Amino acid sequence: MTNRRSERPPTGRLGKSTPGRGTRKFASESPKLAAEVPRKRSFDATWPLFGDSPPPFPIDPAAAVLGLSPPSADLKALAAAASETTPGTNRQRATAKIKDSLPTTAPEWVHAAHALASWLHERVARGTIDPTDQAAVARAWAAFCLGGVTESQIMRVAHVVQRAHKAIRETPRSKDQQGAFHAAAGVLHAALPTAIRQRMPLERAVFVVRRLYDEADSWAAIVEGTTELLGWTDYARLHAASAIRAALERSRPP
Repeated sequence: MTNRRSERPPTGRLGKSTPGRGTRKFASESPKLAAEVPRKRSFDATWPLFGDSPPPFPIDPAAAVLGLSPPSADLKALAAAASETTPGTNRQRATAKIKDSLPTTAPEWVHAAHALASWLHERVARGTIDPTDQAAVARAWAAFCLGGVTESQIMRVAHVVQRAHKAIRETPRSKDQQGAFHAAAGVLHAALPTAIRQRMPLERAVFVVRRLYDEADSWAAIVEGTTELLGWTDYARLHAASAIRAALERSRPP
């Protein structure tokens, strides 16, 4: 990959709520977890992309999805398997119809681009959008813009992860293994691009170093570590939680 300027448009803020800073810590970091958890949010909550003052990622990777947890009754409902013949959402039916209207010889990406553009244009023209569709727009935008990071930032983070992986794998096992993890994480965190470092807590770098230590394959380590430090896993967790919660909401009897 070359360090060329990304052709993606400048990212903006999307979503009507901003997850707060996580209050829980890893069990390995503290003998007692904090009792507080993020307050409840609507299932359509989305994580704003990079802007003038983007929110920090939580210390605990799971903290972002806690506010999207459904009532216990909804969780119990999961015990009953959903019918495989359940009709698709309006979005799924609309995109399937658009795809069928295109020539079968058109490349797959043409079908996908045309269906997405048509679906978005219809909602922009209408001027309103329901919470589930709003979350779908946020997922598409986050994926398109890579969570708001630039290619130079991706290259830098991948480089420091590769360096950290090599260093921690070559570190002899000692009685103070946790100390070695924290030391390596400190070096890793300090070497991150400023915009990335300001959003990603040091504790998450410790989490990444522990995973790097256990991963023998260099490329797998680079992919996993870079994905975590750029916050892509946070976006994926929140968007997955939003999609699951939306499905639960739709499955409720009227």
